[in-house]
Parts: sequence; C-alpha cells; structure tokens
Amino acid sequence: MQKQTEKQKEKRTGKGRKPGSTRAADGTAYSIGDNYRYAFRCLREKEGPGAFAVCAGTTALGILLPFLESAMAAAVAACLISGREAGSILLLVGGYVVLLQAVRFLYNHLRETQGKLLTTFRIGMWIEFYRKCVEVDGSYIESAQGQRKMAQARENLFSGEGSGIEIYVQLFWTVISNGLGLIVYGVIVGRASLLLLLLLLGQVLLMEAWEKPLREKTYARIKENARNRQAFFYLRRESIAIESGKDIRLYRMDKWLLRAFHEVVDRIVSLEYRTALGPLTGGILEGICRLVVNGIVYGYLIWQMVQGSVTLPAFLLYIGIVSGFGVWMRGLFQALQQIVQTKGHMDRYREFMDLGTGEEDGEEKVKNPGTPHEIRLEDVCFRYEGGEKDTIHNLNLTIPAGERLALVGLNGAGKTTLTKLLCGLYRPTSGKIYLDGQDMAQMPREEIFREYAVVFQDVFSFSFPLAENVSCVREGLEDVKRLEESLEKAGLAERVRKLPKGRHTVMNKDLDPEGVTLSGGQMQKMMLARALYKDSPIVILDEPTAALDPIAESRMYESYDEMISGKTGIFISHRLSSTRFCDRILYLEGGCVAEEGSHEELMEKGGAYAELFNLQAQYYQKEEMHSGEKEEEAHA
Repeated sequence: MQKQTEKQKEKRTGKGRKPGSTRAADGTAYSIGDNYRYAFRCLREKEGPGAFAVCAGTTALGILLPFLESAMAAAVAACLISGREAGSILLLVGGYVVLLQAVRFLYNHLRETQGKLLTTFRIGMWIEFYRKCVEVDGSYIESAQGQRKMAQARENLFSGEGSGIEIYVQLFWTVISNGLGLIVYGVIVGRASLLLLLLLLGQVLLMEAWEKPLREKTYARIKENARNRQAFFYLRRESIAIESGKDIRLYRMDKWLLRAFHEVVDRIVSLEYRTALGPLTGGILEGICRLVVNGIVYGYLIWQMVQGSVTLPAFLLYIGIVSGFGVWMRGLFQALQQIVQTKGHMDRYREFMDLGTGEEDGEEKVKNPGTPHEIRLEDVCFRYEGGEKDTIHNLNLTIPAGERLALVGLNGAGKTTLTKLLCGLYRPTSGKIYLDGQDMAQMPREEIFREYAVVFQDVFSFSFPLAENVSCVREGLEDVKRLEESLEKAGLAERVRKLPKGRHTVMNKDLDPEGVTLSGGQMQKMMLARALYKDSPIVILDEPTAALDPIAESRMYESYDEMISGKTGIFISHRLSSTRFCDRILYLEGGCVAEEGSHEELMEKGGAYAELFNLQAQYYQKEEMHSGEKEEEAHA
C-alpha cells in the first residue's frame, strides 16, 4: 500500500521523469481535463473551497440576471393587462425592479470578488514557480532548453490576467454560464417554435463559421506582435544601457539601432492595423445577418400575435430571449476556442512544473554533519546538454578530510563544472560521488548543501541589506557576533563601518535609491564573508580573487589558509602561484587530471603545470615591480 501511495505521488508531482520531458507522468499528452483538474487542485490549495462557491455564485447570477432583464418588459406588460389596480401594479413592478437591482448588485459584487480572487490565485502561484526554478537540476536549468522551458512556463503566470492560468480557470465558468444560459433560452424558444430555434442556431453557426478563422488570424497576429514588442523592448533597453553605450558610440551603431527601431515599429503598426480590420469586417457581416434573421423572427412573432397564438407579454419575452440566445451561443463558442488557445500556456507551464530534478534525492542522512568530510569520485563523467564530449571524463579522485586541494588549468578544463559536481549542484552523467563513503545521489540535496560553503567566480549581491546578503536570513534573525567575525576575517569590516548605515546598508539601488554598490574586490570579500558565516565543513573557493591583482590575490590566499583552519578546502585559480600553500595541486586538462602533486613536485616534473607557471611568473614579476614602484612613489 505504501509503494502504491509513493507511485501515485510521483505521478502527481512528476518526480521520476527526466528533465526535458514534454508529457504527463503517465506518458500521455496533457488534455484539457487534466489541465483543469490541476488548475482546480491548485485553486483549492491556494484560495480554499470558498473560491468555488464564489465562482459558482457568479455563474448562477450571470445566467439569472440577463433573463430577468429580458423578461422585465414582459412582466410589466402582464401587469398592465391583468386588470389589477394601479397601486397593486406599481407595487408588483417596483418589487420586480428591486429584485432586478439586488441581483445586479450581488452579481457585480461576486464578479469583482471572483476577479480579485483569481488574480490573487495567479500571484500565489508565483511562489510555486520560483520554488521549482531552484529545485530543478542545476545543469538543466542552465542549459538552453531549460532556460527556454522556464521562459515558456513563466508566460502562464506573468502574461497578465488575459492569458495563462487565471483566464484558463475563468473560462471554465464562462463555458458553464454560456452553456446553461443557452439551454434555458433554447428551451423557451423551442416551446414557441422549433423552426424558430433552428433558424437562430443556423444564424449563430453561420457567424461562427465566418468569425472563427478571423479570430485565429487575429490571435496569430497578436502573438506575432508580442514578439515584435519583445524586440522593441530589447532595442530600447540596449540603446540606453550603460554597458553597451560605449560600443554604440565608438562603432557608430546609432544609425543601425534607429533603423532597427523603425523596422520593428513599422511591423507593430502594420499588424495592429490588420488586427483591427478583422473585427470590423466581421461586425459588418454580423450586422447584415442579424438584420435578416431578426426580420424573419420578429415577423414570425408578430404574425403569431396577430393570430392570437402569442400574447403581448409572451411576445415581449420572446423578443428578449431571441436577442439573448445568440449572445449565449457565441459566448460559448468563443470561450471554448479561447480555452484551446490558452491550453498551450498551461501545457508548457505543467511541462516545466512536472520536471523531475534529475536523479531524485534519496533519504539517507549525512554521516557526521558539520565535520570535515572525505570526498571520493569514481569514474565520474559529466556532459552538458548538446555537448559533443564530456566536460568531466572518467574522473577518479579522493579528497581526504581536512586537505587543502587546488584545482588549476586553462579555461575550459572543467574546474568550475567539477566544483558544481562536488557540492551537489550538478549530478554526474555517469559515475558516483561519495561523501564519507555515502553515495551523494542517495542523500537529500538540502543535507548536502549544508555541508558546503562555496564562493563562485561570478559574484553578485541581492538588493537587500548587507547583513542579509552575508547571513542569508532576514534582518534581525542573524547571529550578529558571527556576522561581525565573518566580515572581519574576510577583510570587509572596515569598509562596512564606513557605509551610511553600516551592515544595514542596502546593496544596489534597485529597491532603495540610497543603496550602495560595492566594487568587484569588495563583492568577492562579501561572498567570502557569506561562506565564513555559513561555517560549513567543506569550503570551495572558485576564482574568488579574480578582481584582485596578482600580489593582492597571493596575500588573500595566504589568509584563506588561516580562515578555514580545520575544514576541507578546495581552491580554484588560474594564477598558479596563488595556490602554492595547498597540500596538493591538480592540473586539469580536458576534464581529466593531467598532473598532480605539490607545487615543488610539479615543478620538478617540468610538465604542463611548470610550463604555465613559468609563463605566468614573468607577468607576476612585472606586476610586482610595477607595484613596488607605485609604493615607492607613494612614500616619496
């Protein structure tokens, strides 16, 4: 029974499927029914059962209100010819008007509530989407296919209330409302004349046959113009970006950009014009068709009234019902077609949300959490999506607990990829990685991540207070003493004290106009402070001093050795002299270990490491001489 429950859960959540799958967990494509079951389950979880009561109430009143409006003239006429006293007639008509207004008020209130509820529901789904973005396997989400699928899924939530999951749910109730209204009105018209009912059906079907291709063309043009607008916004953004401004001026790209602007604007205007012509043409044909059909219908009803088969109140009621019949039927067709068009948003969203996280997490706990671990790789291979060969190939490596290990090599050797494999962000294409003898594939990623603190080469800050950027918790929840110690060890404490609000200063100006932007070197120190604050037993530093000059980098690495005392340390640097303090150095080439040993041992071998070191040494000597001259000038 337990296994069956787990399988049902996997089928529901999409776990166990490989990244990139475009079908539901049972192997079939998503159907409209599947999508609505998913959407309603999410609606119930986010907004509760009351959401369905609001939608059902809005639907019921949406049917009742047009009927009461259509029947009002017939009700007044019935009262006038009933022979009742004026006071009684006035009371009945007044009561009808009060009822009509009460229904109208309640309907408008529920419709507004439903609109707000569905918008809140769509916004609430953002959190689920963002959670999925950070759960999906790192190598997949960084790939071109992963980025494309994520962007397509985002459209379901961020395209506004006119598309995506919000309108998808609303359209269901629109179909119910129009369908029931059509049945009610059809029964009433059919009682008067079956021929009349068939005539009305024929009119609507004729109009639908004419308007359907027009709507499809309009929808296609809207989608095409969305791409044109995307191009326009891209050009607008790049034309005023500081980063691209230098090249635009230097290479005289202004004329090229203006021409591109003109071309995209012309396409937008042309499509907008053609899109507007579609409804205009359809409206003319609809008016002609309605004039002919209404003439026949009204003539038939007048003839029936003259013959005495239809009373005046009944005549007025049928007139209102006939005019409303076409509205219900056309509304039904349009809603169904819009569901089909919007289904694509739902399909692409669910394809992304149902992605598995690669090899799914196990349930084994990490042995000896918080202590230095031995890391062992057995025949590990890793290949990026679309890659022709492995980035990491058949790598066998053991990193003893507490070792200082340096990974060096030319660009593209696989250093950064290896760090992501070591800390669990990537899963091997083949082979296994062990942490103290445990297969990391059998551990929850949260367990693994707690054991690693990594400083990547691409440093950035969130537009939150500096304290939150370092501690990764909301301000006020951090350990202030540990925070200050981390900033001090990272060499950033003095700079922080000079900030306008100290550690409470907001980074960047995205959310606070008084925010501060740190330099590249200061940013790297802040990332180091974050790693120190986390206090994990394994520390990986991936080019953490790229923004520093060689001399400053060498000094910084010497201090790193003291900072991570008692921990397992893995260092990556393209400057070979900076890692001489490490116990062991691995020279990577083509995703494999080409050479390994201490700095002295590798220099004695006279291989690729020694050759690259000697080439860099010439540059370092020049840098050191230049730095010394500057210091002498400063002292002078």
